[in-house]
Amino acid sequence: MIDACDRQGIAVILGCYYQRQSAVLRDEQAVRAGVVNVVKWIRQHGWTHVMLETANEYPHQGFVHNILQSAEGEAQLLKLAKQTWPELLVSASGYGDAKVHEPVALASDFLLVHFNGTPVDKIAARIAALRKYGKPIVCNEDDKTGQTAARAAEMCVANGASWD
Repeated sequence: MIDACDRQGIAVILGCYYQRQSAVLRDEQAVRAGVVNVVKWIRQHGWTHVMLETANEYPHQGFVHNILQSAEGEAQLLKLAKQTWPELLVSASGYGDAKVHEPVALASDFLLVHFNGTPVDKIAARIAALRKYGKPIVCNEDDKTGQTAARAAEMCVANGASWD
């Protein structure tokens, strides 16, 4: 799939950890090793169109290791990924409120937001609040459909963010 996207000129946001799956990992050292191994795997394949999302919705209670669930721990994982391969673009996503905790925002190359729980009329303000970090803002999850989704996409683009 990643190679097919590359042939089509499509960028990929590759997710490393998702809530509830972290229980199979013995400890935080195993979590760190997983990040390092994924980064090395991306680099070995020469995938320069791949960006890494270390954790999807990192504050989620489904994560069993604090390093995956806390903003400070997630920032550590992002920094570890960057130390492993500085050229790789990295980020982590929070909840559907489109807020990014400061440690994660500072350690990320781009800001991943979810607008699931964000009303369309609040999107512009949420994007404006993130501009202080001077990083691209990417909405990679929103459960809106139909005309509401179209309005959400329009609000994102009009305010300088992408929408998925």
